[in-house]
Amino acid sequence: MEEKKKASEGQLVLPGDYLGVIEEYLPGEGVKEENGELIATRAGKVRIDPERMEIHVDPVTDVPPLPEVGDIVLGRIIEVRGQNALVELIRIEGKNGRDIATSKIAGIHVSQVRNGFVEDLSKEFKIGDIVRARVISNEKSPIQLTTKAPDLGVVYALCSRCRTPLIRRGNQLICPKCGNVETRKLSTLYRKLVI
Repeated sequence: MEEKKKASEGQLVLPGDYLGVIEEYLPGEGVKEENGELIATRAGKVRIDPERMEIHVDPVTDVPPLPEVGDIVLGRIIEVRGQNALVELIRIEGKNGRDIATSKIAGIHVSQVRNGFVEDLSKEFKIGDIVRARVISNEKSPIQLTTKAPDLGVVYALCSRCRTPLIRRGNQLICPKCGNVETRKLSTLYRKLVI
């Protein structure tokens, strides 16, 4: 009968792989005991804790990120209604373009658009605009965002008449095709980001 080879520190294993026997180690995270044998329950790297006499399998796959308070996100405005703008989240800055692990819908309340009074939210955001915003609450859905800082706000917008990308002139946006002039809550990074 062939003797099974026990796993070593840092070894990559798959679910069902033999790791050793219960007399050597206690099963830690990602490990179960079956008939005195220690078996991996997930794919990952073996980690041995000699002080506790435990063997673990740490996952090597990264979990998709959750937007956390303080994170900067990019999103597309999908609805502007009353005192709220709804945003479909595209990505979290600094998270290597990974897909977001939660509901991709967030909201910007009129009080979080800019410092000062906002009379008409539809003059700050239009459907299809790409915004850069900071997460201020993620406890309930939708996630709440703010665009109150100078580098936050609309970073890319299309003309509401002809859908041509708008060019910034001061605090206004001008359509180079039809001449339409529009306003938004603009970021200092308008058309400077790769989206």
